[in-house]
Amino acid sequence: MEPVQTCKNCGKPNPADAAYCFACGHILPTGVQSLQTHALSGDESLTPQLRWGTAYFGVHSILRIRVRHSDELIEHQFTKVVVLGRAVGDEQPDIDLTPYGAVDLGVSRQHVKLTRELATVMIEDLGSSNGTFLNGQKLIPYQPRVLRNEDELRLGRMVLRISFLKAPRPRPTTPDSTAT
Repeated sequence: MEPVQTCKNCGKPNPADAAYCFACGHILPTGVQSLQTHALSGDESLTPQLRWGTAYFGVHSILRIRVRHSDELIEHQFTKVVVLGRAVGDEQPDIDLTPYGAVDLGVSRQHVKLTRELATVMIEDLGSSNGTFLNGQKLIPYQPRVLRNEDELRLGRMVLRISFLKAPRPRPTTPDSTAT
């Protein structure tokens, strides 16, 4: 019988060497017991607005990012990997948050990476200077977590709401009956 560890968040069994729960995305204690998350000074305006959603991100899904302080929308369709950050000189992340105040809000040049794995999206902090928070919980750098529809991300002090949209399927083309 293969050794397992039980997720303290949802109670589901996972392989003994798993870094996160495959059912809920919660970080498992294996390999992270020596890392401590420090408490930040409170800023009530950054309190997460929790909304739990599906982790399903289909082939035709579109990633929608709402920037909280500006109510701007960014929509992006990607196949494998997308990096969020801010542009500096010739360095350009896949999604540039500079126009939304990224410099003043402490967003790193390459802050987080989103990776499609089957029908889910994983989020990974890329060693950012000011940290990444998923629904109020600080992410451990380079340790992927499951991203869900309607999750709230905080990159430094920039707050983003992530939504998964189903892309409209292209209509089949039909020959024009009036063409000769």
